[in-house]
Amino acid sequence: MQSLLYVFAGKFLDKNDLEKVKEVISMTILGELLMNDGIKKGIKEGIKEGIEQGEQKVNRLIQLLIENSRSDEISRAVTDRQFQEQLFKEFSL
Repeated sequence: MQSLLYVFAGKFLDKNDLEKVKEVISMTILGELLMNDGIKKGIKEGIKEGIEQGEQKVNRLIQLLIENSRSDEISRAVTDRQFQEQLFKEFSL
């Protein structure tokens, strides 16, 4: 239903009309629900991206430790948060 509304609005309304509709919709329960759904989706996507970036950062750190013959520090890097942060700074991650 939401998609259908967006399609029709995009086809038949100009920018000024879209702004007016946006204001009216934002004042309705439906508008509030749609906005809350968008916020939840955004938060979920943000968390997912943050986790992926964190994983990439840790993987890169492990790769750099191996390349620099410091494999013995991997175990400590994944269990000691302060040491991990120190290594991130050292390797500019």
